[in-house]
Amino acid sequence: MPTFDVATGRHAQVPEDHEVAERLALLRRKGLIEDRPVPLFDKLARAAAMEAADRVGNPHGFYGFVNLMKDGYQYFAGMWVPSGASGGESQATAVTIPPTDRFMERTSGWCVHTADRRKALPLKNVMDYPRWLNRAIHLLGARTYLGAPLIHQPTGIVLGTFALVGQETTDWSLQDVDMVKRFASQALDYIEALPDVTPLH
Repeated sequence: MPTFDVATGRHAQVPEDHEVAERLALLRRKGLIEDRPVPLFDKLARAAAMEAADRVGNPHGFYGFVNLMKDGYQYFAGMWVPSGASGGESQATAVTIPPTDRFMERTSGWCVHTADRRKALPLKNVMDYPRWLNRAIHLLGARTYLGAPLIHQPTGIVLGTFALVGQETTDWSLQDVDMVKRFASQALDYIEALPDVTPLH
């Protein structure tokens, strides 16, 4: 459903979320329904951001996210902020990243499109996709994006994404896509290993 984005003055094209009830039930089952940072996800976000920066030679680095999609919003259970972003040093832990910085409305970013596609989404220059312009461009200074969906294999439910956002256009390669898929797989392995807190109905 198109929603009007005040920051851009455009109608952002956002796909419908047809799995929200099933996703929330699965996140509750795995003990991830509460909006709280997951230290391992923070470490994975940092590792991916560092590897991507080295791979493409980006001195300014990337934001890294393990993004769990909730009901109408996104929560970054894993997050890495590149050095100098928002006037601060690099941060990777739940202690140093303010909890409020881990939220984003569903109409912002490109993870909703990655989840809807159910496959990796490399965007060299986000400005080349006018229907998808949104507040993340202003909030993060975003110019490039690379994401992969977190698909819970036993159920096929998309839980969220593993994503990188940079402030410089980036010509992503197939190897870069494989890299972000590898980190997404690691995040999924962790989720799979979590004991069930509640049964999935």
